[in-house]
This record gives sequence, C-alpha cells and structure tokens, in this order.
Amino acid sequence: MRSTVLKINLLDTTSIIKILLVIVFASACTLSIKAAYDLSRYSDVFPAWFVPSFILGIMLLIFISLYFVFQVWKIKNHRHLLTGKQSIYIWMVMIVSFICTTAVHGFYPFHSNILSILPMLDSILKINYVIALSGLVASIALAGIYIFSPMRVYAIIGLIMITLLALIPNDNCSNPFNYWWIEAIGASPLMYVPNLYSALFVVCGLHNIHPKSVAFLTTCICIGSLLLGLGHQFRIIW
Repeated sequence: MRSTVLKINLLDTTSIIKILLVIVFASACTLSIKAAYDLSRYSDVFPAWFVPSFILGIMLLIFISLYFVFQVWKIKNHRHLLTGKQSIYIWMVMIVSFICTTAVHGFYPFHSNILSILPMLDSILKINYVIALSGLVASIALAGIYIFSPMRVYAIIGLIMITLLALIPNDNCSNPFNYWWIEAIGASPLMYVPNLYSALFVVCGLHNIHPKSVAFLTTCICIGSLLLGLGHQFRIIW
C-alpha cells in the first residue's frame, strides 16, 4: 500500500514539474521574441552589432531550451535526481543569477544602504527590488532543502514557482526594451527573464539531464546578464 502511494506521489510531482516547466519555457520564449521584435524597431539606438547579436542569441537560447524541455518530458519519475558537487554548483549559479541580473540597475537591491533607499523608490521599483532579494533568499533556502534533506522534488517545484513570480511587471526604466510595456501596462516584465532561463536549465540539470551542459549554460546566462547590465551602466550598449 505504501509503495503504491509513493508511486502516485512521484507521478503527481513529475506531472506538476513538467507542466510548470512548459509554462516557464512558454513565458520566457514569448517575452524574448517580443523583446527581439521591439529592439529591431529601435536598432539605431544601439551599436550596429548589438541587435543582430541579441536576436541570434535569443534564437539559440529558445532552441536549446526547447530541447531540454523535451528531455524532461521523457522522465517518468524523480528517482535519479542529481546529487553531489555538481548539484551544489548548479544551485550556486542559480543563486548568483539573481545578483547578475540586477547589474542593469547597478546592483542596487544588494547595496548596503538599501533600507534607506527603499522609501524614496516608486512602487514599481520596490517590486523590482523585492523580486531580486526574495529570489536570492528563496534560492538559498531551496538549495539547502535540496542538498540537505530528502525533499528534493519540492525544492525544484519551489524554484520554478519563485521564478514565475519574477514575471510580475517590475521595471519602468524607459528604454527600447520597455517602451511598449510601459505604454501598455506601466511596467515591463522583461528584467528577470534570464532567471527564467536559468531556472529552466537548473531544473533539467537537477534531473540529471546533461548537468555539465546545464552548468555551462547557466554560467553563460549569468555572464551575459552581467555584461548587458554593465554595458548599460557604462553607456556602451545604450
């Protein structure tokens, strides 16, 4: 009887993860294509190399993500979840991704004087900073649960859920990425899309799907987010 219940629970959580992962992929894919289209309309704002490189990068990212999502759909249960040093590294990159993404805002959510800054911010930026901080803290907590407890499956589900919360419109910085969104709904949901991709790959890696490739891809996303943010801060890109 107990083994039957265990099998049912494994199947249920497997299905939940598959559905949530498809939602993450569809959201990231849709927002990425929309961003590529919007940038193509304002290509004169950027250096000549940036928009073609951005579109090519988005296309590659979508195709690679689609491949990994298909691999997860082949999984029947969670019996072979990744453990050891590789899982620790993958979780570390996921945690760091929330810091790297905020490079575009000068890493402000992680400044030591953040509590004094918060009262001066508008409500949109407060949401933006809360997403970054809560994403970081939640990722650390979920990494601990995954590494040090038998509740690995629930840590994975939790990771997907917190990254989906990053889709809440949270950026009102006026730039070509956000023009359409600001005009339509007042704020853009684009800023933390890199974290959606990171979470997608991390979930796949934790299911033992090409974990070395996942470590490389998530590291590349962190570096890409960092370079994009620094390029904006130093006015190299826009």
